[in-house]
Amino acid sequence: MVFVILLITFALLIWLQRLLYSRYWSSKLTAELSFSARVGQEGEQLFLNEQISSSKPLPLPWLTVKFQVSRYLLFPDNANATVSDDYYREDLFSLGMYQRITRKLPVQLKRRGYFTIKSIDLISNDLLLTQKMVKHVSSSSILTVCPRLIPREDLLIPYQHLVGEIIARNSLNPDPFEFRSIREYQSYDTMRSINWMATARTGNLKVNVHEVTAARDVLILLNVEPDGAFYEERLIEEAIRIAGSLTQYLIEDGVSCSFLTNARDIVSREICSISQGRSQQHVQTVLEQLGRLDLDQKPAVFSGLLAQRLETKHDADPVMVMISLNCSTTLTNIWEDYLADGGLGSWIVPRYNDGRSRLPDISGAVYAWEVRNHGG
Repeated sequence: MVFVILLITFALLIWLQRLLYSRYWSSKLTAELSFSARVGQEGEQLFLNEQISSSKPLPLPWLTVKFQVSRYLLFPDNANATVSDDYYREDLFSLGMYQRITRKLPVQLKRRGYFTIKSIDLISNDLLLTQKMVKHVSSSSILTVCPRLIPREDLLIPYQHLVGEIIARNSLNPDPFEFRSIREYQSYDTMRSINWMATARTGNLKVNVHEVTAARDVLILLNVEPDGAFYEERLIEEAIRIAGSLTQYLIEDGVSCSFLTNARDIVSREICSISQGRSQQHVQTVLEQLGRLDLDQKPAVFSGLLAQRLETKHDADPVMVMISLNCSTTLTNIWEDYLADGGLGSWIVPRYNDGRSRLPDISGAVYAWEVRNHGG
């Protein structure tokens, strides 16, 4: 008789705890996953913060947090993870009564892009593991990863020829009465621009950067169309880095920049155009826009976009720097006509260092930016 009573009691306890957990396990249970910063840069490390909180007198000894993010966000610890088209991770928590647990997971930003936490599932069991319960939660955290900047010294030769000489021919005159900033000395700087006090203090040559008078805008054109049938994403990504780097260094040198591309924004799905500016905030705006470019969307036809831009007359047409591995006849003819009509500009062509990619056959300045091939 005692055994039967114990058996009934045990069954009632099992039923009761199942009932309690099925009804209240997710009550006052929150899970927040958020990136430690809103904006990062390709190659940097940030953190993904996991915060699990329970504000009830019901312990959750078995709580699994499953989430899905892009595979271009790299986590050093992959013990509980699977990587395929995305990165899938499971983290186990043991949550007591009225407890909050916070974890910081280091994340390496493998490439530029616009990233969200795609899904979050909370999975728990009752005390005796007799039932499985699932709750779906969402996260509004967004991370924009900007392209990494190419070091200025690596861009020195194309920068000096593409921009320095072009701007010098177009009345970019520094105003000696309007000081802007101090930067590292470059080979094209004059001796009189050296700041000797800053040089003595740092041990490296420093030059003054002044505000400019009669400066002309530099328009950076980015074409993400491939050259032919094969889509070379590595070259397109390098073109994006060049665009961001030129913007950074031009504005550091006091030059106003604008930006136009046929790539589409991942959110608005529109092509991207940014008017001229020369503040550090303007640099950040351009870099973040480059981070939001979605190469999976079909770009606008760049030759048509360029022709439309050239038809629009301005009081002072900008110097143009076009970054395009596409060297189609249509695009080449439009660019050649622009130069023949007195336009000033240079063409940068990202290509592999095997030398098999073609260059545009034009009379103006063309610079090949070589990228190491997979087999090189």
